[in-house]
Amino acid sequence: MSRLKHGPVLLGILLHNVGNEAVLKGKVVPRLGVKAYDEELNYVGYVSNIFGPINSHFVAIKLITDKKYPQSSKFYIME
Repeated sequence: MSRLKHGPVLLGILLHNVGNEAVLKGKVVPRLGVKAYDEELNYVGYVSNIFGPINSHFVAIKLITDKKYPQSSKFYIME
């Protein structure tokens, strides 16, 4: 029996762009390698790192696009 997809879940809010990575203030703790999506739900990369304390953590996304996102942009994962 397969799990049904429930839709997008807020991964975090962009703090900084660093090269081809985006550093987010995390809202949920994802698995490494999970696909990340922008506000229009376009696939933009994957979770490459999670760091900081569990109750106030940060998430790094390895971007596959050259698009630069403005600070406070929201990113999502599918659950």
